[in-house]
Amino acid sequence: MDNENATTPFEMRLSEVPSMPQPQLDLSYVVCIPSNGGVFKANQEVRLPLNTPSECFVDLKRAYIKYNLTNKSGEKQYLDPIIGGVSVIDNWRVVGGTGALMEEVIHYNNYFATLQANKNQGVVETTDHEMIGAGIDSNPLGMLWKTGETEANLTTTGTTSLANDAVRTITHRPASAFFNADRYMPLGYTQGTTYLSLTLCGDTTAMICANNNLGSGYETSQWELHIPVLRPGPEFASMFRSAMGSGVPIQIHSVGVHNTQQSITGGANSSISLTFSTRKRSVKALITSLRENAAITTNLASSVSGFVNAGITKFNFGVGGMRIPAQQIACSETDTGELISNTQLALGYFSSDLRGANTKQLSSQDAAGIVKQQSNYYRSAANDKAGSTSRCLFSIDLDSYNAAYAGKNLAGSGLPLVLHAQCGAGANDPNSILCDMYVVHDIMFNLEGQTGVIQSMS
Repeated sequence: MDNENATTPFEMRLSEVPSMPQPQLDLSYVVCIPSNGGVFKANQEVRLPLNTPSECFVDLKRAYIKYNLTNKSGEKQYLDPIIGGVSVIDNWRVVGGTGALMEEVIHYNNYFATLQANKNQGVVETTDHEMIGAGIDSNPLGMLWKTGETEANLTTTGTTSLANDAVRTITHRPASAFFNADRYMPLGYTQGTTYLSLTLCGDTTAMICANNNLGSGYETSQWELHIPVLRPGPEFASMFRSAMGSGVPIQIHSVGVHNTQQSITGGANSSISLTFSTRKRSVKALITSLRENAAITTNLASSVSGFVNAGITKFNFGVGGMRIPAQQIACSETDTGELISNTQLALGYFSSDLRGANTKQLSSQDAAGIVKQQSNYYRSAANDKAGSTSRCLFSIDLDSYNAAYAGKNLAGSGLPLVLHAQCGAGANDPNSILCDMYVVHDIMFNLEGQTGVIQSMS
C-alpha cells in the first residue's frame, strides 16, 4: 500500500484538523492502577489515573477494567444474575487534569443493567457473563426477599456464587461516553492527568445472600485499567502539534447519560406524572427503570437489575411541552410488543446484532411448593415484586435521524421531562417504587490546543 496516497484513519480525524497522510502508529499498552490505595470496600472511592505518555493518543474503545471481588460476609453469596460483579460500581466519574468534571453517571450499575437486560442473549450469556461473573438469566434469585422464600426453594444452577473469602476476577468494558468516543482521545497532549473515579456501592447492593445480616459484605482489590496507547510517527506528531497551536479547539463526539430519580406517587387505577429536570442540547433517548425499594435495601434480592413494571398499563413522555408519542403506549403481560420495540429503539439495538432480549417464561417455587410461572419482561401483578431478572423498561427514542446532535434540544426550554403513566388494578404500593430516568444525550469533549485543557459540553 502506498502510504503517501492513503488517508488518515477515521479515528484520527479530529474536527478542525486538516486531512493528513496516514500516520505510522506504534501500539503499546498502559496498565493504570489506583493512586489512593489497594483494597477498597463498600462506599469507598477507587481513583484510577489515566497515565498516558506525552504526545500519544489512546484508543479507549479497547480499554477495559479488571479487579478482584472478594466475599467477606461470612457465608455464601451470589453475584447479580444480569451484571455480575459490575454491581459494585455505583457512581462513575471522569475528571480532567485541571479538575473539570467531564462525565458523571450516577448509579452506573443500574444503568449498565438496563443495557445488559435488553441485549441479545447470545452475546450476554456467553462472553459477557464470563467476563463479569454474571449468572444464567433464568435464575430468579432476586425472589429471595419475598416472605417465606428460602434459598432452597430457588434454582441456583449456573449462577455465579462465592463462598466466604472466595475471589472472583471481574473484567469489564466500560459503558461510558468518555470510553466510547468516536475518535482516539489525544490524552498525551492534555494538561495534567485525567482520572477515573469510581464510588463503590453499599454492602446490601453488591451481592445476593439468603441472610440479611452480612457484616463486612465485600471488598475489592487488584484494580487495573488497561489502555491501548498509540504513538504517531514524527511527521504526524509535528502536524498535529501545529494544528493544536492554531488555537482552534479539537472536538471529539460521544453519547452520554444523565440520571435523575423520583419515587412513584400513584397507586392502583390511578394516573401518575413523574417530573425530571435536564438541560441538554440534544436528547437522543429516554430510558426508564423501576425498582422496588424493598429489593434495593436488602441482601435478599437483586438490588440493581430487579426491574418491575409497577402495574403501569399505558405511558408516554412529556418532552419540551409535547407528548411523545401522542397516543400512549399500552402494555400488559400479553401485550409487550410496542413496549419492547420502543426500548430496543432507545437503546440502539433495534436494527443491530444486539437486538433480541431473552423474554422466556421463568418458573420458581414458593415456600408452599407451588410452582409460579412468570414472564421475563412484563410480569403479572402477583409476580411483579420479584426484584430479580425482569427486563421491563419504559423508554422512547428521540433521535430525528442517526447522527450527532439530532436529538431534542432541551438546553433552553426550561420545560421538564415528564413520565405520564396509567396504573392498573394490580399496581404496587406507590411509595415502594423508585424510578430512574436515564437521559441519553450527545456530548462533546473539547481540547483547547494552546493550553491543553480538556473539557466536556452537553
